Amino acid sequence: MFHHRSNAEQKKQKEKPGSAARRTGESRGPAKKVNTGAASRLDRLNTLKQLRQQKQEEILSRKRLGAEHDDDRSAPPKVVAVIAFHTQADTVSLKRQIMVACGSTPEEAAALPPHQPAAAVLPPFAQGGPGCAKPRILVVDPPRDLLAVLDVVKCADVVLAVLGPHASLEDPSFDEQGYRLLTALKAQGLPVLIGAVHGTSDAMAMVSNKKAADSKKFVLRYFASELGADTKLFQAQSAEEVKALVRALGGATPKELSWRGDRGYLLAQDMEYSSTEGVLCLRGYVRGPGLSCKHLVHLTGHGDFAIQKIVVLPDPCPLSVPRGSGMDAQVSERVVDQLQNEADLDTQKLRPYDPTTAEQTWPSSEELGEDAKMMPPPKVPASRRRGVMGTVPAPARADGDEEEDAAMGDEDGGDSDQDGTPSVAPSGTAETDDGWDVSSNMTMEVPSAEVVAAERKRRVEMLERSQEDMEFPDEVDTPLDHPARERFQRYRGLKSFRTSPWDPYEDLPVEYSRIWEFEAFASTARAFRRQFEEDCYSLEGGGVTALYCAIYVRGVSPQVLEAQPRGVPFVLSNLYPCEQKVSVMHTTITRHREYKEVIKSKQEMALHCGFRRLTARPTYSEIPKKSSSCKKYKFMRFLHEDTVACASFYAPVIFPPSRIMMFAATPAGPELVASGSVDGVDPKRLIIKRIALTGYPFRVHKAKSVVRFMFFTPADVRWFKPVELSTKKGLRGHITDSVGTHGYMKCRFSNHIKQDDTVLMNLYKRSFPKWYPPAWGGAQDATPENA
Repeated sequence: MFHHRSNAEQKKQKEKPGSAARRTGESRGPAKKVNTGAASRLDRLNTLKQLRQQKQEEILSRKRLGAEHDDDRSAPPKVVAVIAFHTQADTVSLKRQIMVACGSTPEEAAALPPHQPAAAVLPPFAQGGPGCAKPRILVVDPPRDLLAVLDVVKCADVVLAVLGPHASLEDPSFDEQGYRLLTALKAQGLPVLIGAVHGTSDAMAMVSNKKAADSKKFVLRYFASELGADTKLFQAQSAEEVKALVRALGGATPKELSWRGDRGYLLAQDMEYSSTEGVLCLRGYVRGPGLSCKHLVHLTGHGDFAIQKIVVLPDPCPLSVPRGSGMDAQVSERVVDQLQNEADLDTQKLRPYDPTTAEQTWPSSEELGEDAKMMPPPKVPASRRRGVMGTVPAPARADGDEEEDAAMGDEDGGDSDQDGTPSVAPSGTAETDDGWDVSSNMTMEVPSAEVVAAERKRRVEMLERSQEDMEFPDEVDTPLDHPARERFQRYRGLKSFRTSPWDPYEDLPVEYSRIWEFEAFASTARAFRRQFEEDCYSLEGGGVTALYCAIYVRGVSPQVLEAQPRGVPFVLSNLYPCEQKVSVMHTTITRHREYKEVIKSKQEMALHCGFRRLTARPTYSEIPKKSSSCKKYKFMRFLHEDTVACASFYAPVIFPPSRIMMFAATPAGPELVASGSVDGVDPKRLIIKRIALTGYPFRVHKAKSVVRFMFFTPADVRWFKPVELSTKKGLRGHITDSVGTHGYMKCRFSNHIKQDDTVLMNLYKRSFPKWYPPAWGGAQDATPENA
């Protein structure tokens, strides 16, 4: 094939001007002047943009670590919670190796006791990028106990999930306790999580070289299925692998948790107690907005207390020490805040009891006429009821109401069952044949055979009633030996459950005279947050956030130290104004599938609400799907599986946002039952209990029918004649007349009725939460009058 080739002349023409000069080495001409003004301007803009981004990253990282100030003070250490999710995992050994990688000597690391927080400055290879300063870490390895792990993770910035080196189809990476811990942590809110494979020496000896690869694949698969494929998992057996893990800890960006973002809290690294003065000294880094002696604080699991003084201490883990100076160059001890007047603290939980509110006075017609001519009446307090004839105090609820509910079998408010057998609280000393614990938490005595049999009978009855409530919701049998007009005298009929009016101040119980009500709850919460932040920032030096301080808590009894588990650090958090006051709390919860036992309304439960832990007896209700001018929540006798409900109970005020977890006592320890979020406080919320009286058509003719078995006396038929009827097939009707002497009645319906239909009469009454003083530290047998 022929290819065209250029000749010498064509090559000469193609040569560019000046190429010959470059080949011969002749000098170039003058270089053109380049305008560098535009380029330098772009460089300056880019440099300023990078500085702004670095400053923003630094501020965000400081806020995520709990340092709210923008001054030159160092951010507090990053709290790393080392949690073992399997018995093969060794958290103590991993903590010591992390400290060695951070610069500690092997002798110092080996001397670290288990479950003791240890702080260190990260080495240069593990520090973050520009704007992240020099991060520090505080490594905490709590015991493998549910409450201990939850308390530490409340203050953690990073969770280091430690797994064993061995895993298979029969032996997963998470044991039973590990799955229980993981479920509870997800419900509480997980910070940034990083996985590590580090086992004990015995566990490492079990894994042979041949099975090591298969075990590694199984561990990775279990970890990814539970925590996502994006979560990092590191091998932490050798020193180099631990250094890679430390580098990941230093580069991890903490995630802000909304429920603790606006609160000041402290994870105690050291404590000291004075039994003579009753003062507990907690030392640690203060996070969030800070703390102030003007506000109460809460010790998680122990209650509310007052701060005697706040002292700033030298940092035990400084970032750097100036040359030629020792530790004396750091900040010396100084008192930044002290309780001046104890009377300024608002420690009142309940409103004072006034027995005169139980009196009833009826105004005369002349007084009503005079009031109509004058200005409108003042707002009626929550402790009174509002009627058409004026304001009348709410009478105390009769004890017969509880007995009626127990006799009806729906257990609205009673603690005993139908057979009168009291419920036995579970503990860990004796169990029935099916593994259920029935011993007493107070006496710790082994129950007798009669008590075990009664508890087994109670559980069977509760299960049957729960299944019956799902199949026939709200249906109640009319008693044969008691008139229905007396048995259901507290109930009323409603034209429409959703839209019919209901006065929220009508017939309130005596408990409502002791609790508090907020006119604008959301606005009050915002105002109290701003007030708390202003009080914290007004201290000397701009507050104590991000500083290592000693908090002296007064009024702490020796029982608090006895109740605190060994190896679990104290968690201290602030309370906003009014958060020690008792009111009706409302939460939205979802029941978990793992718990299979029956959950009844007003059953004692352990609740975790943010930093608070308390026991209460919540009342469950259905959340209305449609909004109306008179919003009502239908009472639920049982909390069934996969149900979203509203839980209401008497408790100290908790300003949202806040997570809530509900635990039930089991032989294996606390088990998570439900989780959700706190809605707020509203004593006026209407929780309406519905019952359905059933009758069956005896004779039918088009839209007319003779119904029987709903009532058994003509007087009861005439008493309930104004109440509207309905059927299970969607018809509506009313009673026209009574027939005979056995409670038969003539009814007319909106359409043709069939013989196999069921006639219902819905009756309603308002239900209130169970009074339970242990929720705010009171005596269990305290009544509303003497609480």
